[in-house]
Formats: sequence, C-alpha cells, structure tokens
Amino acid sequence: MEELKIRSPFGVWGLSLITFGIYGLVWYAKTAAQIKAVNPNNPQNVSGTSLVVWMLFGVITLYIMPIINWFKLCASIRAEQQAAGLAPTFSTGVATLLCFVVGTNVCYIQSQQNLVVAAVKARQPVPA
Repeated sequence: MEELKIRSPFGVWGLSLITFGIYGLVWYAKTAAQIKAVNPNNPQNVSGTSLVVWMLFGVITLYIMPIINWFKLCASIRAEQQAAGLAPTFSTGVATLLCFVVGTNVCYIQSQQNLVVAAVKARQPVPA
C-alpha cells in the first residue's frame, strides 16, 4: 500500500520544473497509487504505470490516450474525496486550465490530495 503523505504543492511544482518534468511523471505515478490506496474499488482508477507510459508515448495515439487517462485521473480524485468523507471540491476544468499556466495543475492536484490525506489520517486510530 502506498504511504499517504502530505507533500508541498509548490515543492512538487518546483521539482517538476527543475527536473524538466521527470519528477512530475514520478509524482503522477505516486498520486495514482495514493488514490488507489484510499479508494481501491473505484473503476475510474488509473494505474500509475499506464499513466506515465501514455504521457511519454501519447504521440502513438495522437494524444487521445493521455487525454482519456487525464480525465480518468480527475474523476478518480473526485471519487477519492468522496471515499475519504469529504465533499468533492476537485474541479477537472480548473485542473485542465492550470495545465496551461506553467504546469501549475500539479499544485492544485497536490493541494486537493493533501485534503484527502489529512482526512484519512484524522480517521485512523492513534497507536498506543
């Protein structure tokens, strides 16, 4: 099971810029694994490996598969928020628009993920 951890939204964005997107791909895979750990029964869940492969080789499908996986990821995040007992505040439209603002969509997605992680950790019993 993927460890649920709170990450800095601007840290994720900055590392993605510094590494020319390499960390962004790793982060997408980790985010997909976190989503699957919180809400394993959601049929919209995307495999982190397939997400990264389609991001890298999307030109083969004229970028249709990366777009499909992007919307599946966004739907998974909304479902994850509901599974964690939160009102779904994630907006696919906002995340998509932020893709075109120097990739700041990762800040938005990570901030929404942090809400879920905080809610899940608050529900877990404290070990004695």
